[in-house]
Order: sequence, then structure tokens, then C-alpha cells
Amino acid sequence: MRIYLTCTLIVLLAFYLPAPTQAQEFTQNIRAPFSVYLEIGGNSDAYTLNLDRIMYQREEWKGGLRAGVGTNLFFMKEEPGVYPVVPVEVYAMYGKSKSNLEVGLGYTRRFTDAPELLQNMFFARLGLRYQVPKGGLLVRFGLTPFISPEGKDRKTGETGIVPRFGLSVGYSL
Repeated sequence: MRIYLTCTLIVLLAFYLPAPTQAQEFTQNIRAPFSVYLEIGGNSDAYTLNLDRIMYQREEWKGGLRAGVGTNLFFMKEEPGVYPVVPVEVYAMYGKSKSNLEVGLGYTRRFTDAPELLQNMFFARLGLRYQVPKGGLLVRFGLTPFISPEGKDRKTGETGIVPRFGLSVGYSL
């Protein structure tokens, strides 16, 4: 009888102890909420270097802020001069694992006086984000369309929506 109870206890412990540990691995809060990454395309003219901080975490929901700085240098030779580009964004993520659905709203400012270029752009984000919870590789891909109150479609005379895509690769700390 004693051997039966001991074996039953071992079997129960073998099945029940790993379950909470395994579940914590994928539902835990991200312990590396600060990220640095390079975004190609997306909310800038060509590329931006970004800092990102997850400010809110509850179960599968996370939210944060992002700010970046970039330029048109090396990529936009037909434009009148070199100028900085600064995007800021508030975003939310949904997911229990390393891969999350990411949505966001933001604003990008081009610091140029060229009259043919838009200076103020508002954008949205719908994408996927891969981030290791303990820190490490960060990869983001998303649709990032923007709209500007300054820009009008030459054919219709209405404000146009410009579709864009972005790819980010970086590191979370």
C-alpha cells in the first residue's frame, strides 16, 4: 500500500508540477521591456533607429511607447536636401507567446522646408512582433499606412492614404 501511494504521488507530481512552469514560460510578462531596433520603411522615408518601452503588461495584453530618428540620407537622392525624420507611436500587443499581434497609432514629422514634401504624417500599424520575453532578438513586420492633412491627391483633391510596409530588427533588453 505504501509503495502504491508513493508511486501515485510521484506520478501526480510529474504531471502537475511541470504544467504551471510550462504555462509561465509563455504567459509571463516580458522581462526585457526596453528595445532598440532599426526599422526599414515603415513610418519614415527610408530607415529609423528606434527606442521602444513596454509600459503596460497584463496577461496577454501589452502596451508601450516608441520613438525614433531617421533621415533620407543615402536613399532619397531626388529630394531637395537631407533632413531628419522623427516618428513617435503608442502601440498595443496581444499574445501569450513570443509572437504577438501589434497595433499602433503614431505621428511622423519630417523636418524640412521643401514645399513639395509632406511634413506631418499620421499613421497606423497592423503587424506581427516577435520578441523573446527574457531579452534578445526582436523582429517586427507590419502594414503602416499614413495620412497627412497637408497632402492632397492631385486627381481627386482629397487627402490621400499612402500604404507602406515596415520591417524592424533589433534587440530587447
